[in-house]
Amino acid sequence: MAKLTDYIDPATLQQLQDAFSRVAGTPLRVLNAHGEPVAEPSPAHEPVEQTSAVGRFFSEGIFGGKATEAKSAGASSGAPVEAAILVGHTAVGRVAAPKVGKTPKPALEATVRLAANVFGRLCDRERQLHTRVEELATLYHLAEEFAAQADLQTVLDRVAQTVVQVLQAKACSIRLLSDNREELRVKAVAGFSAEYLGKGPILLTESQIDQEVLAAGKPFYVPDERTDPRVLYPAEARREGLVSALCAPLLYRGRAEGIIHVYTGEVHVFDWFEVSLLEAIAAQAAAAIVSARLHDEAVRGAEMQRQLRLAGEVQRRMIPPEGPRVPGFDIAATYVPCFELGGDFYDFIDLPPDNLGVAVCDVVGKGVRASLLMATIRASLRAHAKNVYSMSTVLAEVNANLCADTLTSDFATLFYGVIDYRQRRITYANAGHTPPLLFRGGEVCHLTTGGGVLGIDPDARFRHENFILEPGDVILACTDGLVEAMNFDDEAFGRERTEAAALAAIEAGRTADGIVKHVLWEMRRFAGLQTRFDDLTIIAVKVL
Repeated sequence: MAKLTDYIDPATLQQLQDAFSRVAGTPLRVLNAHGEPVAEPSPAHEPVEQTSAVGRFFSEGIFGGKATEAKSAGASSGAPVEAAILVGHTAVGRVAAPKVGKTPKPALEATVRLAANVFGRLCDRERQLHTRVEELATLYHLAEEFAAQADLQTVLDRVAQTVVQVLQAKACSIRLLSDNREELRVKAVAGFSAEYLGKGPILLTESQIDQEVLAAGKPFYVPDERTDPRVLYPAEARREGLVSALCAPLLYRGRAEGIIHVYTGEVHVFDWFEVSLLEAIAAQAAAAIVSARLHDEAVRGAEMQRQLRLAGEVQRRMIPPEGPRVPGFDIAATYVPCFELGGDFYDFIDLPPDNLGVAVCDVVGKGVRASLLMATIRASLRAHAKNVYSMSTVLAEVNANLCADTLTSDFATLFYGVIDYRQRRITYANAGHTPPLLFRGGEVCHLTTGGGVLGIDPDARFRHENFILEPGDVILACTDGLVEAMNFDDEAFGRERTEAAALAAIEAGRTADGIVKHVLWEMRRFAGLQTRFDDLTIIAVKVL
């Protein structure tokens, strides 16, 4: 139980007791709830001239508030007079005049009542101040907890519980807007029964109160939930014992995230501090909600990035780390994806007897979609590569499979050739791919024989061609990530620069790996720090 000295310190009590004793012209005593003095006795004083006026002011209500009744122990002029000091409806002490003395009794009674009323007012103000400080401290700690809390549901539950505690309310509910912003869905509650929570989502178009809250962007007061025609569930409100309500929008940078509802169990008019406090909590809660959502998205993004890295590792294992060692040939390749997952691939397929399949493919797009198509085409190519020299059949089968399993927007270009390294003969077909370059004696020839891209026409047909390779011949195959690389002047590296770079490396007597690295270096020197927007693959086959 609160004591008088919890609200007013002893020194102040002593000063006030002495001051009222001077007004009364007789010693007054301030007692605690058990009737024990809380200040030293005041000396006797002559009555102050204004005493009767003070009594008149008090009796006429000039000091406001509810007058505290003074009681006389008897009818005689010497009977003691006292009045209770009330904080709310609780008596925390009394003001007593043990002896009436020379002061007229009506004036003394008025002075005692005035003193008790002043003490009560001071105690009540101090109590309110303590309450406000505690509320502000709770808001501060709540903000700290919101900042440290990442889980959205934990944040919402904490908000609902804190609002009930701080505002001394009966219940609280938090509803968040759905993704389409058409429904308000219960996400956290405090003080409700299980039956009340079974109402499910509320359509925003059906709730006039919620519409007004979001439209105004500020708290909205409902005097009585049981009788207000705008309330959607008055019967449930009566059953739950909900009376007055204060609704506040959860706003973050002007955007509504939801609404918080606070309910009392009796008619209650929320004062400006309670309204301001709920607004502050709602603002903190909205920021915490957005922060928690961003954290969730970051966690999901990190997990997705991890999955992409794992998928990228799997994809890179599908691509040979180096060129195969084939008698009479020097073969090298490089693959530079634009993202974790790419749509380019190259492959070397061992084909008996004494044959090697060489493939370079460029799938439309980038990322996960392209990588899945890349894996599909690679698997299909390897499955049909048994037709060693029938390039037309191989490409037709791969095309049919791709058309059957994908949309028309999913297509790819493919160069596929088979090298008979005993006979030094190559048989190839080009399905819409950037034509590989054949360098022979300082001249360049483009390998274009084939047909259209894969994945568009299931009935497409492809032609193939073969020729004998000579010592010193070099075949350079790449994807369009090389020839379409841009510099800061929006110029493409182009085929001419590609041919010139490869020819310079060949004339310098470089190995297949040296040719690949020189072409890649020239492209990077041309593009500089310009961002790449496509995967890049280069294969060099040099005849020894």
